Amino acid sequence: MNQDVFSEKVSWKKTLIIGFQHVLTMCPGTIAVPLILASALNLSPEETAFLVSANFFTSGVAILIQVIGIGKGVGSKYPIVLGSSFAPLSPMIIIGEKYGMGALFGSIIASGVVIFILSFFMDKILKLFPPVVVGTFVTLIGISLAPTAIRDLAGGEGAADFGAIPNLILGLVVLLIIILIEKYAKGIWRSMSLLLGIIVGTVIASFMHMVDFAPIAEAKLFQPVLPFHFGMPEFHVGPILMMTIFCIINMIQCIGVFSVMDEIIGTETDNKIKERGIRGQAVSQIFTGAFNSVPSTMFNENVSLIDLTQVKSRSVVVTAGVMIIIAGIFPKIAAVITAVPKCVLGGATLALFGVITASGISILSKLDFGADNNFKIIGTSIAIGVGATFAPEIFVNMPETLSMVMSNGLFMVSASAILLNLLLNGKKALS
Repeated sequence: MNQDVFSEKVSWKKTLIIGFQHVLTMCPGTIAVPLILASALNLSPEETAFLVSANFFTSGVAILIQVIGIGKGVGSKYPIVLGSSFAPLSPMIIIGEKYGMGALFGSIIASGVVIFILSFFMDKILKLFPPVVVGTFVTLIGISLAPTAIRDLAGGEGAADFGAIPNLILGLVVLLIIILIEKYAKGIWRSMSLLLGIIVGTVIASFMHMVDFAPIAEAKLFQPVLPFHFGMPEFHVGPILMMTIFCIINMIQCIGVFSVMDEIIGTETDNKIKERGIRGQAVSQIFTGAFNSVPSTMFNENVSLIDLTQVKSRSVVVTAGVMIIIAGIFPKIAAVITAVPKCVLGGATLALFGVITASGISILSKLDFGADNNFKIIGTSIAIGVGATFAPEIFVNMPETLSMVMSNGLFMVSASAILLNLLLNGKKALS
């Protein structure tokens, strides 16, 4: 695959604007994981703030590793944005509670090493992911993300004003602004549709007294992110195995991102590029664990932003990575970015998540549903994945780790599609 498509020349002004849109797009998911983790582990406000800063910093480094690469073997050199992964959140909480922060970060580092080793066997692993599996998986990614956007549009899970009419109206106004700009604007204005929607929404929200400026005033101006802030890592077999299982789920999600990219841009990513991409994600995870942060994943929503802006340049995503690193070491900047109300971000991300679902459907539409048992594989797998996503409580009586794995809809849809493909198509599935 010729990667020149990602080398397009973009003006510095457009690079900064679209790079900043990528930052805003990845922010909700990136800050949510460390905040939930810090709350569950009863970290102090100072430790929570540090965890968020560390997360910005390591996400930025992960982006640069992925886009620029390290030598010829690490990093896909695709314009892919990485941020916090939700997949290992439950085991991270359990490990932190039972074993402490040292064991938590030790398990993140060790599982990163395991994923790095697995990346050398990607040719064999990727045989398990033909279009019928990937298309089913990507479709469910979009479906499973939609409730997150809707909840944010309503004010954010757990918010005192969750579901308030002003939240719903403002979120829908932002969505409408983005759609109208996307349809009628031209040139750089069209590329700025997401940013303009968020800016207009935030300005309106400030007049409605929905923007909290206190965190900006309270945030430190500068805070270096140093390794092993919570102590030296500890390595225990149980936590490492648990973390590795969920990081493999994360790896599957990352494989799906390449398919979304291919569908949107028209590329054909070969296995060697995917292998380097997974290896880059693994290296960044090892770095992440050392610098007090959580495993990262490739963000489908930022790939959707490429479709929205029609700007594919890797230089734009490199710029976004640098911005995120700066936000990590200058908490006041991060506080400004995170001051955008949830309902505004919900309206914006709803537009992006729809692109992911459409990409999955597009992959599936190229298949012959009457051949290779595709009809059975797709229908059954999506039913299982959706069921696990929205009714995870059915696995409550299983052993803890197994319950967490099976209540993950993305794991269940991929496991179901892989197993059904192997069962119904036999050796043909691996050819």
